[in-house]
Amino acid sequence: MQREERGRYLIEASAFRLGDGNKWQPRLTMTRMACANALSKSQSFPGLTPLFETAKGAVRYAADLGRSMADEGSPRLKV
Repeated sequence: MQREERGRYLIEASAFRLGDGNKWQPRLTMTRMACANALSKSQSFPGLTPLFETAKGAVRYAADLGRSMADEGSPRLKV
């Protein structure tokens, strides 16, 4: 798992080994950190594609996606 703060978000990127054991699926959770007038709130992005041969590749993809969502204010990011 990789954790990184980016702006007002905590990015948590990880990988899940699929049942066949040969592929890794990226997993991403974005948490808006608490501030003076708002509690923290998380949003998960399960089932990301593409699939990867290695866990490292899947984690890197999820982390890059989280960074771009935080930096660009992606409409997919609801928290």
